[in-house]
Amino acid sequence: MLNKKLAVFLTAAVFAFGGSGALPVIGEDTAITASAAQYGDLIYEVANNAITITAYSGSSSKVTIPMSINGYKVKAIGDNAFFQCDMITEIVLPDGVETIGENAFVECTALKKVNFPDSIKEIGVCAFSGCSSITEVKLPKNIKAVREAAFADCTALKTLYIPETEAEIGGEAFLGCTALEEVTIPAEVKKIGDGAFGFYLGDDENAEYADVKGFVLNCYNYTAGYYYAENNNVNCKVLDEDPEIPDYPEEPDDGTTDDETAAGDINKDGVVNVTDIAMTAAHVKGKKSLSEKRRKRADVNGDGTVSVSDISLIAAHVKGIKSLG
Repeated sequence: MLNKKLAVFLTAAVFAFGGSGALPVIGEDTAITASAAQYGDLIYEVANNAITITAYSGSSSKVTIPMSINGYKVKAIGDNAFFQCDMITEIVLPDGVETIGENAFVECTALKKVNFPDSIKEIGVCAFSGCSSITEVKLPKNIKAVREAAFADCTALKTLYIPETEAEIGGEAFLGCTALEEVTIPAEVKKIGDGAFGFYLGDDENAEYADVKGFVLNCYNYTAGYYYAENNNVNCKVLDEDPEIPDYPEEPDDGTTDDETAAGDINKDGVVNVTDIAMTAAHVKGKKSLSEKRRKRADVNGDGTVSVSDISLIAAHVKGIKSLG
């Protein structure tokens, strides 16, 4: 069973201000630092000719972030900017925002709707954690990273769209999203951290993960989604078929050594391709065993066994994600 890490992030969020749980919302009597300025109810800072929204002083249910302020484009929502602003039901983000900081909207419990313009590249640690009224998240097409616990405990979240992009999804990113019954992971997603999908935090004192009942992860063979499901014992539905197992004979002794053959080139045809993935996968799944020589070439991670890890490495090479050594 996986170990709990979320408490570290949430504790950091709750006690971000001297351990008191005080909000970063700016009140009427709060002085604004020399480096900060105010636009309506928004507090912001300018650096490198770009604006970061750092806090909110209003009480409106709908907050619209402008595309620019005084000629400077808004590029980021800063850490803790809307921390526990539990009156907000809708956030409108402009095109041009690239990052959403750590704890930016933590425990905005009334927040139901937020748009994610395609300019956004990163959503920070615990950015929307505890936003228990959000029902839908559509990640932008240019997203590169959804950090740890970014949407943890969004308990009303029912629909999640992940675009076909080389994104990384951090550990526990969607931990505790108990209404989320199904997620499709595109083949392009590069990495998924432990506990990202299909788990919630149990009530026992050991704080271990429990399975979300009925959760299904849709994924593609030998991709990040596939290996996440395998490694975390998550129920998955593979959306494509296994590569066709080639009809290959026993390997003749042609006098060459393994040192003369590229790692991953299982059939020694001079190229590492989908045929080599299929041969390795057939061996791992017990459908067709490899000869001793072929097993040595399939063991690309050098751990002495041919496993799903080797399939992953060969597949990453074939897809151009990471070359074999």
